[in-house]
Amino acid sequence: MWRRRRAGPAIIVAFVVLVAACSGTPWPASLGSVGPFVPDGRNPFQLDTHWHAALGVYDCNHWLGDATGNGIWNWPYATPQGAPARAQDPNLYAGLHSHDDGVIHMEPAVQAEAGRNATVGLYFDYGGWKLSSTGYSFLGTTQDNGDKCGDESGQLEWAVGRWDGTGAEQKLVVKHGDPARYKLYNADIVVIAFVPKNVSADSIGDPPSLPYLERALGFPVIPPSGSLPTTPPATFSS
Repeated sequence: MWRRRRAGPAIIVAFVVLVAACSGTPWPASLGSVGPFVPDGRNPFQLDTHWHAALGVYDCNHWLGDATGNGIWNWPYATPQGAPARAQDPNLYAGLHSHDDGVIHMEPAVQAEAGRNATVGLYFDYGGWKLSSTGYSFLGTTQDNGDKCGDESGQLEWAVGRWDGTGAEQKLVVKHGDPARYKLYNADIVVIAFVPKNVSADSIGDPPSLPYLERALGFPVIPPSGSLPTTPPATFSS
Protein backbone atom coordinates (compact mmCIF):
# COMPACT_ATOMS: atom_id res chain seq x y z
CA MET A 1 0.00 0.00 0.00
CA TRP A 2 1.35 3.42 -0.98
CA ARG A 3 1.92 5.80 1.90
CA ARG A 4 2.26 9.57 1.81
CA ARG A 5 5.71 10.50 3.05
CA ARG A 6 6.24 13.59 5.17
CA ALA A 7 8.47 16.14 3.44
CA GLY A 8 11.94 16.37 4.92
CA PRO A 9 13.65 19.62 5.99
CA ALA A 10 15.58 19.92 2.72
CA ILE A 11 12.38 19.71 0.69
CA ILE A 12 10.66 22.29 2.89
CA VAL A 13 13.57 24.71 2.58
CA ALA A 14 13.66 24.26 -1.19
CA PHE A 15 9.93 24.95 -1.36
CA VAL A 16 10.30 28.15 0.68
CA VAL A 17 13.12 29.36 -1.58
CA LEU A 18 11.02 28.63 -4.66
CA VAL A 19 8.02 30.50 -3.28
CA ALA A 20 10.21 33.47 -2.33
CA ALA A 21 11.79 33.56 -5.77
CA CYS A 22 8.44 33.37 -7.55
CA SER A 23 6.97 36.09 -5.38
CA GLY A 24 9.93 38.41 -5.91
CA THR A 25 10.83 38.34 -2.22
CA PRO A 26 14.62 38.30 -1.61
CA TRP A 27 15.79 35.28 0.32
CA PRO A 28 17.45 37.26 3.16
CA ALA A 29 14.23 39.20 3.75
CA SER A 30 12.25 35.96 3.97
CA LEU A 31 14.46 34.92 6.87
CA GLY A 32 14.26 38.32 8.53
CA SER A 33 18.00 38.68 7.97
CA VAL A 34 18.76 42.28 7.09
CA GLY A 35 21.72 44.60 7.60
CA PRO A 36 23.56 46.33 8.91
CA PHE A 37 25.29 43.34 10.48
CA VAL A 38 27.60 43.04 13.46
CA PRO A 39 31.08 42.27 12.07
CA ASP A 40 32.19 38.67 12.29
CA GLY A 41 35.90 38.36 12.96
CA ARG A 42 35.88 34.95 11.34
CA ASN A 43 34.65 36.45 8.07
CA PRO A 44 36.98 39.27 6.93
CA PHE A 45 34.97 39.66 3.69
CA GLN A 46 31.60 40.07 5.36
CA LEU A 47 29.44 42.69 3.67
CA ASP A 48 26.88 45.18 5.01
CA THR A 49 28.56 45.95 8.32
CA HIS A 50 28.86 49.69 7.61
CA TRP A 51 25.85 51.47 6.14
CA HIS A 52 25.10 55.16 5.65
CA ALA A 53 21.97 57.31 5.46
CA ALA A 54 21.61 61.06 4.99
CA LEU A 55 19.51 62.83 7.63
CA GLY A 56 18.07 66.31 7.56
CA VAL A 57 16.06 67.95 10.35
CA TYR A 58 14.12 71.01 9.25
CA ASP A 59 12.78 73.74 11.54
CA CYS A 60 10.06 75.84 9.89
CA ASN A 61 12.30 77.53 7.31
CA HIS A 62 15.84 76.23 7.79
CA TRP A 63 17.88 73.06 8.32
CA LEU A 64 19.12 72.47 11.83
CA GLY A 65 22.86 72.15 12.36
CA ASP A 66 25.60 73.13 14.77
CA ALA A 67 28.86 75.04 14.42
CA THR A 68 29.99 72.35 11.96
CA GLY A 69 27.86 73.90 9.23
CA ASN A 70 24.40 74.45 7.82
CA GLY A 71 22.27 71.35 8.23
CA ILE A 72 25.13 69.17 9.49
CA TRP A 73 26.43 68.41 12.96
CA ASN A 74 29.08 66.71 15.01
CA TRP A 75 28.37 63.76 17.27
CA PRO A 76 28.00 65.13 20.82
CA TYR A 77 29.54 62.30 22.86
CA ALA A 78 32.75 60.27 22.84
CA THR A 79 33.99 57.25 24.75
CA PRO A 80 37.26 57.49 26.71
CA GLN A 81 38.87 55.83 23.68
CA GLY A 82 37.53 58.55 21.35
CA ALA A 83 34.79 56.54 19.63
CA PRO A 84 31.22 57.88 19.26
CA ALA A 85 29.39 57.28 22.55
CA ARG A 86 25.80 56.94 23.71
CA ALA A 87 24.22 59.88 25.52
CA GLN A 88 22.97 57.62 28.32
CA ASP A 89 26.41 56.14 28.97
CA PRO A 90 29.50 57.75 27.42
CA ASN A 91 31.44 54.59 28.18
CA LEU A 92 29.39 52.68 25.61
CA TYR A 93 30.02 52.82 21.88
CA ALA A 94 27.14 54.13 19.74
CA GLY A 95 26.82 51.94 16.67
CA LEU A 96 24.64 54.61 15.03
CA HIS A 97 26.36 58.00 14.97
CA SER A 98 27.62 60.86 12.79
CA HIS A 99 31.00 62.41 11.95
CA ASP A 100 30.64 66.16 11.37
CA ASP A 101 28.44 65.39 8.38
CA GLY A 102 24.77 64.79 9.29
CA VAL A 103 25.12 61.28 7.92
CA ILE A 104 23.92 58.36 10.02
CA HIS A 105 26.83 55.93 10.10
CA MET A 106 25.58 52.46 10.97
CA GLU A 107 28.46 50.37 12.34
CA PRO A 108 26.79 48.06 14.86
CA ALA A 109 28.89 46.32 17.49
CA VAL A 110 25.97 44.50 19.14
CA GLN A 111 22.73 43.00 17.87
CA ALA A 112 20.67 45.61 19.72
CA GLU A 113 21.77 48.21 17.14
CA ALA A 114 21.99 45.94 14.10
CA GLY A 115 19.48 44.75 11.51
CA ARG A 116 15.92 45.83 12.18
CA ASN A 117 17.08 47.57 15.35
CA ALA A 118 18.91 50.18 13.26
CA THR A 119 16.16 52.79 13.35
CA VAL A 120 15.99 56.57 13.20
CA GLY A 121 14.70 56.49 16.77
CA LEU A 122 17.75 54.60 18.02
CA TYR A 123 20.01 57.17 16.37
CA PHE A 124 18.14 59.98 18.11
CA ASP A 125 18.24 58.08 21.40
CA TYR A 126 22.00 57.54 21.16
CA GLY A 127 22.50 61.25 20.47
CA GLY A 128 20.42 62.31 23.46
CA TRP A 129 17.64 63.68 21.26
CA LYS A 130 13.93 62.85 20.99
CA LEU A 131 11.69 62.03 18.06
CA SER A 132 8.05 60.99 17.76
CA SER A 133 5.11 61.29 15.38
CA THR A 134 4.26 64.69 16.86
CA GLY A 135 7.59 66.44 17.23
CA TYR A 136 11.30 66.39 17.96
CA SER A 137 13.98 67.74 20.24
CA PHE A 138 17.22 68.10 18.32
CA LEU A 139 20.35 70.25 18.64
CA GLY A 140 18.71 72.48 21.21
CA THR A 141 15.47 72.98 19.27
CA THR A 142 12.18 71.44 20.41
CA GLN A 143 9.03 71.47 18.30
CA ASP A 144 5.64 69.83 18.89
CA ASN A 145 2.51 69.76 16.76
CA GLY A 146 0.66 73.04 17.20
CA ASP A 147 3.76 75.12 17.92
CA LYS A 148 4.19 78.14 15.72
CA CYS A 149 6.17 78.39 12.51
CA GLY A 150 6.16 82.14 12.19
CA ASP A 151 2.50 83.14 12.27
CA GLU A 152 1.25 79.68 11.34
CA SER A 153 0.64 76.50 13.26
CA GLY A 154 3.24 73.84 12.53
CA GLN A 155 3.25 70.07 12.45
CA LEU A 156 5.76 67.26 12.07
CA GLU A 157 6.15 65.81 8.59
CA TRP A 158 8.68 63.29 7.36
CA ALA A 159 9.76 61.76 4.10
CA VAL A 160 12.27 59.20 2.91
CA GLY A 161 14.05 58.35 -0.31
CA ARG A 162 16.98 56.36 -1.63
CA TRP A 163 19.93 58.11 -3.27
CA ASP A 164 19.73 57.41 -6.99
CA GLY A 165 23.45 57.80 -7.67
CA THR A 166 23.16 61.18 -9.39
CA GLY A 167 23.59 64.82 -8.45
CA ALA A 168 19.98 65.58 -9.37
CA GLU A 169 17.37 66.51 -6.79
CA GLN A 170 16.28 63.32 -5.12
CA LYS A 171 12.78 61.88 -5.01
CA LEU A 172 11.32 61.74 -1.52
CA VAL A 173 8.09 60.08 -0.45
CA VAL A 174 6.03 61.43 2.44
CA LYS A 175 5.47 58.88 5.18
CA HIS A 176 2.99 58.65 8.03
CA GLY A 177 3.23 57.31 11.55
CA ASP A 178 6.19 57.49 13.89
CA PRO A 179 9.48 58.31 12.11
CA ALA A 180 11.40 56.95 15.11
CA ARG A 181 10.26 53.45 14.09
CA TYR A 182 11.63 53.74 10.56
CA LYS A 183 14.21 51.03 9.85
CA LEU A 184 17.22 52.51 8.07
CA TYR A 185 18.80 51.10 4.91
CA ASN A 186 22.01 51.90 3.09
CA ALA A 187 21.83 55.06 0.92
CA ASP A 188 18.59 56.19 2.57
CA ILE A 189 17.65 59.86 2.70
CA VAL A 190 15.50 60.83 5.69
CA VAL A 191 13.92 64.24 6.18
CA ILE A 192 12.28 65.16 9.48
CA ALA A 193 10.49 68.49 9.15
CA PHE A 194 8.46 70.77 11.36
CA VAL A 195 6.58 72.95 8.90
CA PRO A 196 3.30 74.83 8.42
CA LYS A 197 0.37 72.63 7.44
CA ASN A 198 0.51 73.73 3.82
CA VAL A 199 4.15 72.59 3.43
CA SER A 200 5.08 68.99 2.68
CA ALA A 201 8.31 67.29 3.77
CA ASP A 202 9.02 66.22 0.19
CA SER A 203 8.93 69.80 -1.09
CA ILE A 204 11.76 71.41 0.88
CA GLY A 205 14.61 69.88 -1.11
CA ASP A 206 17.51 67.61 -0.30
CA PRO A 207 19.12 67.78 3.14
CA PRO A 208 22.57 69.43 3.30
CA SER A 209 24.02 66.09 4.40
CA LEU A 210 23.39 64.51 0.99
CA PRO A 211 26.83 65.34 -0.52
CA TYR A 212 28.43 63.77 2.56
CA LEU A 213 26.35 60.65 2.03
CA GLU A 214 27.66 60.42 -1.51
CA ARG A 215 31.23 60.58 -0.24
CA ALA A 216 30.55 58.05 2.52
CA LEU A 217 29.23 55.67 -0.13
CA GLY A 218 32.45 56.07 -2.10
CA PHE A 219 31.71 58.99 -4.42
CA PRO A 220 34.07 62.02 -4.18
CA VAL A 221 31.38 64.70 -4.37
CA ILE A 222 32.24 68.22 -3.20
CA PRO A 223 29.40 70.50 -2.08
CA PRO A 224 29.11 73.98 -3.64
CA SER A 225 30.05 75.67 -0.35
CA GLY A 226 33.54 74.18 -0.30
CA SER A 227 35.50 71.12 0.65
CA LEU A 228 34.24 68.44 2.98
CA PRO A 229 35.73 68.07 6.46
CA THR A 230 37.90 65.09 7.23
CA THR A 231 35.80 62.27 8.66
CA PRO A 232 37.66 60.24 11.30
CA PRO A 233 37.07 56.50 11.16
CA ALA A 234 34.85 55.04 13.85
CA THR A 235 36.38 52.51 16.21
CA PHE A 236 34.74 49.78 18.18
CA SER A 237 34.83 49.58 21.97
CA SER A 238 33.83 46.79 24.25
